[in-house]
Amino acid sequence: MSARPRKVAVLVNANARAVTDSVIRLVTQVVPPEHLYVSRSLAQSRTIARQIADSAYDSVLTGGGDGTLVQFITEASGYLASRPEGGQLPSVGVLKLGTGNSLAALLGASEPTEEGLTADYWKARYTAGFRETRFLDVEGRIAPFSGVGLDARILNDYIAVKDRSRGTAFEKYLSGGIGYAVAIGGLTIPKVGGRSLPIVTVVNEGAPAWRVGPDGRRVGPLILKGEVIHRGPAQIASCSKLDGFGYHFRLFPFAYVRDDRLHLRVCSAGVIEILSKLHLIWKGEYFSETIHDFMVERIRMQSETPLPFQIGGDGEGYRSSVQIGLSHVMLRLVDFQTAPEGLPVGPNAKRTSLHGVPPVPNGPSLAAKPAADR
Repeated sequence: MSARPRKVAVLVNANARAVTDSVIRLVTQVVPPEHLYVSRSLAQSRTIARQIADSAYDSVLTGGGDGTLVQFITEASGYLASRPEGGQLPSVGVLKLGTGNSLAALLGASEPTEEGLTADYWKARYTAGFRETRFLDVEGRIAPFSGVGLDARILNDYIAVKDRSRGTAFEKYLSGGIGYAVAIGGLTIPKVGGRSLPIVTVVNEGAPAWRVGPDGRRVGPLILKGEVIHRGPAQIASCSKLDGFGYHFRLFPFAYVRDDRLHLRVCSAGVIEILSKLHLIWKGEYFSETIHDFMVERIRMQSETPLPFQIGGDGEGYRSSVQIGLSHVMLRLVDFQTAPEGLPVGPNAKRTSLHGVPPVPNGPSLAAKPAADR
């Protein structure tokens, strides 16, 4: 007996840098029109999020980078919570259709070709498993990571490198790890080199927090609510529930240690140290007296001067005070990596869409898929 196909919507952000008219045309070749939503403004994205929440979808795949998923989750979960009858947020996944694709990389999304998009839509309907997790709650938004300082600069500079290379012979080489390296070496480091670091104070505003060592185990006593977690010069002060920004850039190696805590990283390393150890920092294998890692539930960060600020990879200007906590909303992330390879999408896979494709014979049911690793 075949598995019941899941009802899957696809939400594409037409304003995302990498979402061109040709990309939208490509998506229309894959996704049935009644399940495809294209947002062209913030107001429209809010309306679409509510429409999807009312339509009893099993899953929603967003295209347009991490920020598109952040916007959908924030709007849909808030809307459902405000309804007298409540409602459950559908499982969510990400298609690799944006510039910031840390979640797409984590969840094994395919390249944005017709074949890749077809495979991912098929997997979401029939065979993909799920990861359960909670993200951050910051300034009323639900996001996988957020912080002030160097990471915000790196993300903004990476986008600048990609934008400058668009339409040139270098574009295909600067869309991943090489692009990050160029952004860090060519833009970020020159901006911060020679500057004195601001003093950042992090105060615990939630459940007990603690510092962790290179092995991820607790170091020292618990830090109680109201106590100072860290005070000192900071190049970066950020929290995350993902281990990095994609392309194997593991800036937060302890993000998956605890379901009920966020990984807070405060780093005071100078330019020379960052450049000389970048290959180890990239792999999440560098630890020193300039790197301070903590497990936290809710914090307030204060800086003596405003610092670059990002939420989910999107620049949000500058902040001198930020509150970040673990969101109460439990998410089910569509994990393409759990689905089997070689999906039967037809003899001419590159030209096959999912319009009217029959179910996979003897495919597994939703309940039969293993739960996510935590």
